[in-house]
Amino acid sequence: KILLQDAMKMHLRDDIPKGGFDKITALEMAEHVGIRRYDEFLSSVHNLLSDDGVFYIQVAGLRRGWRYEDFVWGLFMGEHIFPGADASTPLGWVTTHLERNGFEVQRVNNLGSHYSKTLSQWLEEWHLAKDDMIKKYGINAYRRWEVFLAWSVRIARQGSSTVFMITCTKHGQEERRIKTQRQLVPTF
Repeated sequence: KILLQDAMKMHLRDDIPKGGFDKITALEMAEHVGIRRYDEFLSSVHNLLSDDGVFYIQVAGLRRGWRYEDFVWGLFMGEHIFPGADASTPLGWVTTHLERNGFEVQRVNNLGSHYSKTLSQWLEEWHLAKDDMIKKYGINAYRRWEVFLAWSVRIARQGSSTVFMITCTKHGQEERRIKTQRQLVPTF
């Protein structure tokens, strides 16, 4: 059974399985939760996950060592695209918070170069719909999102920004840990 819900409001539901969920997936949700509520979000997920469960979290990430262009990108994003979004962070920050909230990281995939292909396709579609987009939103909005998509393709390719897919289990769950690691590396 799949339940879709704002994780910050899951405690309001009365149909949560006894013992918690076997699997929980959070796709690009953390950026919307924000840094101030990040631990609250992870704690909620931990409480909703069965002891034998697996947590998959996909997050936008940044490289730890930054360049000037990364700073300019952050200013552009904060002003024009996602005002208030503040949880795109380096991988170490994310894994530290996962561990502080009772998770053990089993695997991390950096999908930035793959994501750049998706962004490139979105940019292509944006260009194909140019006349309709300008008619509906105006030239300034069209150009703003064109710059966003083109820049996103570039930074995902070169590593300023990326997408991390992280597989976690609860700390101290030996059987689940072994089972998850066997699934991730079948020859183990």
